[in-house]
Amino acid sequence: MYLTLCTYKVITKWGALRMIGPKCAGHRQTTALIGFGGEPTFWWMRFLKKGFYHCVVALGDAYGGWVLIDPLAHYTDLILITDGDLKGYLSARGYRVVTTQINPPAAHKLKIMPYTCVETAKRFVGISDRRIWTPYQLYRYLIKNRKIILDIGIKV
Repeated sequence: MYLTLCTYKVITKWGALRMIGPKCAGHRQTTALIGFGGEPTFWWMRFLKKGFYHCVVALGDAYGGWVLIDPLAHYTDLILITDGDLKGYLSARGYRVVTTQINPPAAHKLKIMPYTCVETAKRFVGISDRRIWTPYQLYRYLIKNRKIILDIGIKV
């Protein structure tokens, strides 16, 4: 993380203030947690592998908190988790948790894909393989092609 003092403008209801502080520069996350699990909520989900009906993505770290991205059919839920064991939380709810590296893919032509939990997870961790459509395919890809840490969760 880069910490430098710099000047930035803060807009308040009383007007703009010029401040000096360490919050100007950020850092890009290098690891993500992906949780696989869930229950079938639509009729077509019965064709998916049992235990791999849905996936969620978490960005952050154990010290500064996590942002849990939960892409659902009708909206995307963003949950800020500032304390607690996220891996334990997801595992207790039946999710199999994988820790993976975030590698932004090289620039390429626009690939139009349906907005699903899998596509969201792929874009956050930098996977551009168009053959991955289901949570189980994403899980198998991560196990086979990435240097990951597989955290023991619920066995399927």
